[in-house]
Amino acid sequence: MLSLTRKTHYALIALTHLASEPTGCSSARQIAAVYRLPLPLLMNLLKQLTQQELVRSVRGPRGGYTLTLPPDKIRLTDVVRAVEGPIHVTQCVPDQAVNPEDDDADSCVRMASCPIRASLEMVHNKMIRYLDSITLADMIGERKASCSGHQPLEESHGVIS
Repeated sequence: MLSLTRKTHYALIALTHLASEPTGCSSARQIAAVYRLPLPLLMNLLKQLTQQELVRSVRGPRGGYTLTLPPDKIRLTDVVRAVEGPIHVTQCVPDQAVNPEDDDADSCVRMASCPIRASLEMVHNKMIRYLDSITLADMIGERKASCSGHQPLEESHGVIS
């Protein structure tokens, strides 16, 4: 089964929250409380998103994280690559959008004579084009106003309940 990982899911939740926030800025603790996400994992994801320049950290008493680009400029592939690395439909087809040294695609001993390699490459390329066509703005849709209405949950002893 081809699926988005929990890390990608949580990163998308955080990004859609930031895009829907009237102030455009939220702390990791606020996001974790609203959506019941594990704070340590969310903090690591926000760090990865910062390193990939999808969000930036804002210091200070009203600090937190904010998007670096408008939601219609952040593609699903950007998010997946930021938290997961290169995208592969199959391990033998490299992700053309990343540096070959950063890609972990494996060369297969059957590559030269593989009867389905060209078909797999076509599926891979179509999947990448499709994921490239989906933006954060698409994922938010019309629910922008309703997202900011969430209330944080109680936190007790570092555990969000």
